[in-house]
Amino acid sequence: MKLLLKRWLTCTALSASLAAGVMAPARADEQTVKLIKLLIQKGILSAGQAQDLLKETAGTAPRGHGHAAAPAAPLETEEPEPAATAPGQIRVTYVPQFIRKQIADQVRAQVMEEAQQEGWAAPNALPEWTQRFRLYGDLRMRGAADMFDRNNANNFINFNGINSGSGFDANNFGVGSQSQTNPPFLNTTENRNRFRLRARVGVQALVDDWITADVRIGTGNDATPSLNQTLGANGDFQKYMIWLDRAYFTLKPLDYLTIYAGREANPFLPSDLMYYTDLNFDGISAQFRHHLAGPFGVFATAGAFPLFNTAFDFSTNSETKFGSTDSYLTALQAGVTWQARPDVKATLGLGIFDYLGVQGAISSPCVVQLGGTFACDTDATRTPNWQFGNSVYPIRDIVPFQPTNNPSANPPDPQFFGLASRFNVFDVHPIVEISTYDPIDVRLEGEFMKNLAFNPSAIEAHGAPREVPGPVNNLGTNGNFLGGDTGYMVKLALGQLEIHRKWDWNAYFGYRYLESDSTLSALVDTDFHQGGTNAQGYAVGGSLGIGHNTWVAVRLLSAQAISGPHYGTDSVYLDLNSSF
Repeated sequence: MKLLLKRWLTCTALSASLAAGVMAPARADEQTVKLIKLLIQKGILSAGQAQDLLKETAGTAPRGHGHAAAPAAPLETEEPEPAATAPGQIRVTYVPQFIRKQIADQVRAQVMEEAQQEGWAAPNALPEWTQRFRLYGDLRMRGAADMFDRNNANNFINFNGINSGSGFDANNFGVGSQSQTNPPFLNTTENRNRFRLRARVGVQALVDDWITADVRIGTGNDATPSLNQTLGANGDFQKYMIWLDRAYFTLKPLDYLTIYAGREANPFLPSDLMYYTDLNFDGISAQFRHHLAGPFGVFATAGAFPLFNTAFDFSTNSETKFGSTDSYLTALQAGVTWQARPDVKATLGLGIFDYLGVQGAISSPCVVQLGGTFACDTDATRTPNWQFGNSVYPIRDIVPFQPTNNPSANPPDPQFFGLASRFNVFDVHPIVEISTYDPIDVRLEGEFMKNLAFNPSAIEAHGAPREVPGPVNNLGTNGNFLGGDTGYMVKLALGQLEIHRKWDWNAYFGYRYLESDSTLSALVDTDFHQGGTNAQGYAVGGSLGIGHNTWVAVRLLSAQAISGPHYGTDSVYLDLNSSF
């Protein structure tokens, strides 16, 4: 701004000099010569342009007020012929007012143009604080076709549906057509076609040189990590809900250290196996990155994230309140990068992801209260967002109660279900990126994980004293437990891995194997095998840019259950994406 002020004062001074030339014709020659010399020194006029200007204005001096200008007399009759001009000097007899105004306007225009190009001033510029905000977002329209194997079993219980309600009376399941009450079941037999929308809009604010705040909202639902909104789900063009998708600080106190706090993006290496692509993390994390000598670098990410926080008034409808049963994820991932060549980079990440307090806890003896809502003291440990796969078992120790109005009926046993296993997942994640064949990049990725806390014997023996011990799903035909603790995947991608321009393209093929209790099913991909664990199969797809930051993508996902009754599904997704 100081430079702009200085140049503007210079322009004003030049204009004032021109005006003074009009008011004092006797000094016009001297002032005009100085003015034009100054313009040449500033690079605004060349010597040739100055001579042409003088030729055009010669002989146009006014003769008096109120009279038409008379033809100018020869210069030698008005004043003696001056000596010959030396090189670089300019001889001026008179510059009229309109030429002076034109020169002044040109000076102003050039100063402002230069200011705008150099970024130190601009006409009609927005206030400085607006330049610290960045608006961003994306939009995706999807056509989804989900197709099920005709040989699928049709009795997979939806434990998430039970846990989000008031419980399920396990004693009335399968005891006869007159008294039987069915739990909610997953759809594993009827094909579905859906149009789905994902919209996200965010704003990023530079609060300080090392502090950034980021807030993003988006579509979605509260049952899964997915941000997809099914069109027509509410009927008759009803509106859809908007959710807080992200809200976090980014702090960078040192070049090699970044801290995130709030509801943040996944701070760990992206994974198709452990975490859904759209998943965001609640909590705090810190990233450390440092380049070592030569081609090597190291990195580490550590974080603590609350997964569930007990309701402040738990239990709501009871005079007796129960203690907190919160759950957390604590994680550490560290690794090394190796720039083998300018066009070849390898990354290896090793991580431990410990899920604390997620296992369902057996309640104290709990008496059913008829005619109203009641709670047992460990109800908050039921899994809140179960997706297919993880082994579960009933967690309420219900005291038998025989209704007096129906002494022959089975005692009610309203149950919630919690995770049967603990989860402490060890993860190995290698990535190789090759740009040798530019513009076709190659990315080869693998991942292996194992739940170190998985204990089949403990799972089979665990349960409420008055219930049959062990899990109620992932069982064989003879009732034995078939759950597992291992997962792995491989993926090959080719092309422009990020689509930005028209005709950019990529294609990929991947295979994944994810046993029932290898990781927490609530957080994994919601598309593969309709979401969750206990699935194996492949994914193939590709993308093509059709405009700036706009592309179409197609994916085919084919998967089937690893253990338990047969459950196979194929899904085809056609997406139109745009980001801004």
